[in-house]
Amino acid sequence: MARREVAVGQRYQPVGSSAEWEVRELVKDGEGIVHARLVRVGDSSAHKMISASALRDPRLYRLAAGTEGGG
Repeated sequence: MARREVAVGQRYQPVGSSAEWEVRELVKDGEGIVHARLVRVGDSSAHKMISASALRDPRLYRLAAGTEGGG
């Protein structure tokens, strides 16, 4: 299975949740690890940052339908 890349505009859902989070920005920390700044769809006051590798882990997150290619 190909390893998908995280892209701005994609939406992810935590496994076991119906909440959707949209990738707004990708940033690299001082160690070179890429993180995604996420905003909850429907509640722009809710923000979080998570590593891109965690978003790619199917045990933690799934790509929401219709956002495979990103924004």
